[in-house]
Amino acid sequence: MAVALLAGAGWWVVRAPAIAHVAAAPPPDIDLDTPAMRAQREAVLALAAMPDDPWTFAESLAASAPDRAADKEQCGMEDGPQFSNPAADGELPVQTRAATARYLSAEARIDAALRSSADPLDRAVADLVNTGDMRSTEGRDEAVVQQAVASTDARLYALGYGLCHSMRAAPPSCARIDATRWAQVDAGNGIPWFYALAQAQAAGDAAGVSDAMSRLAGSSRFDLYPHAVAGVVARRVPQDGEDLAAAGGLVSKAFFEAMSLNFPSFQPLVQVCGNHAGGDEQLEQQCRAISDAMFEHSDNLISLSISGAVLAKMTGDTSRRDLVHAERVVLAAHWSPATGFSPCQEIRDAIKFHLRSAQIGEVEALRERARKFVTP
Repeated sequence: MAVALLAGAGWWVVRAPAIAHVAAAPPPDIDLDTPAMRAQREAVLALAAMPDDPWTFAESLAASAPDRAADKEQCGMEDGPQFSNPAADGELPVQTRAATARYLSAEARIDAALRSSADPLDRAVADLVNTGDMRSTEGRDEAVVQQAVASTDARLYALGYGLCHSMRAAPPSCARIDATRWAQVDAGNGIPWFYALAQAQAAGDAAGVSDAMSRLAGSSRFDLYPHAVAGVVARRVPQDGEDLAAAGGLVSKAFFEAMSLNFPSFQPLVQVCGNHAGGDEQLEQQCRAISDAMFEHSDNLISLSISGAVLAKMTGDTSRRDLVHAERVVLAAHWSPATGFSPCQEIRDAIKFHLRSAQIGEVEALRERARKFVTP
């Protein structure tokens, strides 16, 4: 993506070039005879000129239209734990009722499906989510790390490494997990080398810093797998029926558990690369290669943003940083249908988004969703 696109930042993300288009009739489940639907109908018809399955947007409009059947859908929300509304700003909601037996049974069925899977990542995620709090936090972490140590699945190893470097006490098995091994099972991914760079810089190890920078410059991608854990659960959940709310709750729990783990510090890279890498021409070339690869091949918004920060600190050129920022604004603003989702459809959409992000990465999933939902 060229910096010259800054003037129209984000539009290539949400709009593809115009193509020849034959007008199609709107989906039959949109009520064209209701005056209140006229504006929605016009937006849907205009959106039909867009690529990437424009009727996804039309379907969401129909699903979320006022007084339609979707608003009355029963998906088990009433069976989940209930909370009071905070009385004042800053106060946390208080649980007023525990989940019902039906809700807990739905969670247990998903947990059983994960634990009976032949995929080690599925079983490790079941341990991490810890449905029913069967283990203590310490026991849960140890169970996950034990599986990561022996795994060649990059996502599982990354999960174990994150647990070992979180703010909690490290499980005993962390003695057998390290960034070098992660880099071996995840060839081409530069993320493990950020940890190595930070460790070398903190220890004043110039040779270690040089090696880590060389490894980073040779990396072809920068994947943090932010939705991998949630995606594992999302693959096992129902998309309809009264178990949907329980399923959505487990997917959300999986996502927040994964996001609470340690992420690498990118500050050492910014420090090394600042002010033309201190006048070291070879090092500056490495910094530029790292920034370029992060910009083009990151599966997450964090390292995508860092790519612009590195270039700005190194050369003073803020165009890449500004472009990334503009795209993030577009992605945040242009994803939802104009009328908003019904409560159950909102759960369903969140599950689908986590699943898609696990498949193609957070950045591409956000771009895909923006293309599908943004109005012309």
